Amino acid sequence: MESFNLYIEAKDQYEKLVPEKNDGLIILSLYGKYKDKDFTEENIVSLINKVFKDQGTDSTRTEHNRNNNVILRLQESFLWRNEIKRTYKFKKYGLEFCQSLEKRLIAKYNPAKIKRFFVELYNSLTTAVEIGTNFNLWVEDHFDIRMPSLSSQIEILDQQVNESVSDFKLTVKSEGSNIQDILKQIEMGLDIIKEQASELRNAFQISYDIDEILTVILEKNEASGYIENIKKVQDFHDSSRSQLEQVSKRIEKIKPRIREFIYDFNKQDFDRKTNKFLTHILEHSTVGRRSGNKYIQFPKGIPVFKLRASEIIARLTVIPIREISPKVPITVYKREINISKRQDLVDKTVRWKYEKERIKYWTELAFSQLEQDSILDFTPFFFKILETEKFSIAVKTAHNTLRRSAGLKNKYRIIINKQASYTGQNKGISIWQMTIQKK
Repeated sequence: MESFNLYIEAKDQYEKLVPEKNDGLIILSLYGKYKDKDFTEENIVSLINKVFKDQGTDSTRTEHNRNNNVILRLQESFLWRNEIKRTYKFKKYGLEFCQSLEKRLIAKYNPAKIKRFFVELYNSLTTAVEIGTNFNLWVEDHFDIRMPSLSSQIEILDQQVNESVSDFKLTVKSEGSNIQDILKQIEMGLDIIKEQASELRNAFQISYDIDEILTVILEKNEASGYIENIKKVQDFHDSSRSQLEQVSKRIEKIKPRIREFIYDFNKQDFDRKTNKFLTHILEHSTVGRRSGNKYIQFPKGIPVFKLRASEIIARLTVIPIREISPKVPITVYKREINISKRQDLVDKTVRWKYEKERIKYWTELAFSQLEQDSILDFTPFFFKILETEKFSIAVKTAHNTLRRSAGLKNKYRIIINKQASYTGQNKGISIWQMTIQKK
C-alpha cells in the first residue's frame, strides 16, 4: 500500500479546503451569527453583500452571479443544504475550521497556566514512577493532553511580541501625542514583555526535572518499550526551549527598535516645528527695495536676506572654429518591394479574417442552442469546437460567449463549477465546468 502523499492529495482539493479571503470572512460571519443553527439563503446573501462592501469590492452589476457562485463554493466543503426546508447548516469540517480560528484568536498568553501544566506533569510522572505505572500510559493520559496548550502558549507569546512592537510604532507615529506619555507607555510595555519572558523561562525550568526522571527510566532494563515516547517528550522540551530562546532574542532586540521609534518621533516633531516656523516667516515677511536691489524683510528679530547679488558676472560664449561648406549630396536609394514580406502580411490578414468568421459562427451557434433549449452546457461545446478548430478559436469563442451572457444578466445566468474537465483528444487542455441558463 502506497504511503499517503499530502501534497499530491491536497493539490487538487486545496481551493475547496482553504477558502480565499472573502469566502473565509463570509464563513466566519455565518459561524459567528448562527454557529450550528440553520439559516436561509437570504441570510447568506446578506452577509456576502456585507463582507464585499466592507472589503471595498462590492459591485451591484454582477452581484447576483457573484452570490450564487459564492454559495456554490461554500457548499463544497463547508455548508449543507436541506432541499426540503431550503435551509443551510455547517458541515463538520466547516465547524472545525471556524472553531480552530476562534480558539486561536481568543487564546491569551498565560505563563501561570504553563507553570501549572508542568507542575502537574512532574507530579503525575513522579507518582507513576513510584507506583510502577506504565510510562506509555502517562504519556497518553497526561503529556499528550497538555502538549498542544504548551505549544500554543509559546506561539501566543511570540505573536504578542509582534503586537507590542506594532503598538509602539503606531503610538510613536501618532500626531499630537505627548512625548513624555509615549516614553512611559514604551517603558511599561518593555517591563511587561520582560516579565512575560522571565515567567515563561521559570515555568520551563520544571521541564529539566522531568528530563532527569526520564533519564532514570532509560537506565532501567525494562525501558526498551518506552524509548520512543521518552524521545518524544525530550524532543518536545528541546524544541520548546529553542522556540522560547528565539522569542527571548526578539525581546532583546526591541530596545534598539524603540530607540528608532523615538528618533522617528523626534524627527517628525522637528519637521512640524520647522514647517510652523517657515509658515510664520511666509505670513509675516515683506519684500523691500534698497538701492535698486530687492530684499526680504523678515519679521522682527530676523536679519535681512539679500535676494540677488548686485554684481554682474561676465560670461563668455565660446564658439568653436569650423569650416562652413556645402553639404554632401545624399544618395537616393531605389525602393524595392519585398514580395515575401507582402505575402506574409496577406496570409496573416487571411488567417485573421478566417478566425473572425469562425468565432462569429460558433458564437452564434452557441446562442442559437441556448435560445432553443434554454440551457447550454458550455464545457462539452468548448471541446466540440476543438475537434475541428484551432485552440485560439475555441478560447476566443468562449470569451465572446461568456462576455455577452454576463452583459445580459437579466436574460442569462452563468453557473461555474471550478472542477476542471478534460477530454481524450486534448489531454493537455482543461476547462471549468460552465453552464449558461436562460432566465
